[in-house]
Amino acid sequence: MTKSKGIRTDFTEFDERVGKAWSLHTSGQDSAAIQEFRRLVDEWQDHVDANFGLALAYKTSGQHDKAREQFQKTLACIESELAKNVGGDTSRFQMLQRMVEQHLATLA
Repeated sequence: MTKSKGIRTDFTEFDERVGKAWSLHTSGQDSAAIQEFRRLVDEWQDHVDANFGLALAYKTSGQHDKAREQFQKTLACIESELAKNVGGDTSRFQMLQRMVEQHLATLA
């Protein structure tokens, strides 16, 4: 079986928990999502998706100061990933960087 380029097949328990937190957020359960994303970020401080999810959950729950702070942290995580992947496929992180910058602009 050949592994397709760009398709990740090695999901972990942590990935499943991130997915659960995203599901809570997308279903409007931001308080529960914030709790879960917070636990995830406490365990893995530079995890881009957990940080981004926490920032979005803060934003949609009206906690704009916390959202701004978390989006800034997310940007730092993204910049770290971009620096690690010089010469590699960075399109995902570049897209996320633009999205985070747009959210920050709406919170300015």
